Amino acid sequence: MVPVFPISYFGSIKYFTALAKHKTVLIEAKEHFPKQSYRNRCDILSADGILTLSIPTKKHSGSKTPTNEILLSTDENWQQRHWRSIKTAYQSAPFFDYYGMEVEELLFNSEKNFLMYNLNITKRILKWIDIETTLIATSSFQPVIENDPRVMLTAKMKHQNFIPAPYIQVFPSKQSFTTNLSILDAVMCNGPLTRKLLMP
Repeated sequence: MVPVFPISYFGSIKYFTALAKHKTVLIEAKEHFPKQSYRNRCDILSADGILTLSIPTKKHSGSKTPTNEILLSTDENWQQRHWRSIKTAYQSAPFFDYYGMEVEELLFNSEKNFLMYNLNITKRILKWIDIETTLIATSSFQPVIENDPRVMLTAKMKHQNFIPAPYIQVFPSKQSFTTNLSILDAVMCNGPLTRKLLMP
């Protein structure tokens, strides 16, 4: 049975660890967009601690808008803000010079559809870390089942119990390692070796 995953914006390390376990994954394209999830946001590590970046969206039918019909908002220059935050957080990371230009390219690409925008990002990250998982958007809504990735991987309340293998971060916390961050943190700090964090 092919698992159904939510779409995600620069998904978490936990998200990519789960993706890496499957050869093919369905990305839910027809669900109504839930609030307070990681579908349109990610957490990076700044000098001041965890910083959440959130994509503003346009939904023609409000909360009943299917994911594949959601558009990126053009009412504010959020791409510039996100890029500035990512650059400030990771410009001293070992692999920023290698991946930074591609992150900027992904942020400022011309795609306006929310689903396709994030699929492009996720596919590029899989390529960076040499994970060959194939992503296919669903053509109809798939019922939620027990331990469904759409719930387990994006709800904040259930996002806290995953601890990846520690690595050296740009801004170590008092506990020396901050968990539950975007895959960007691992990629900027570990480069291609990120694959080993996901597939130990």
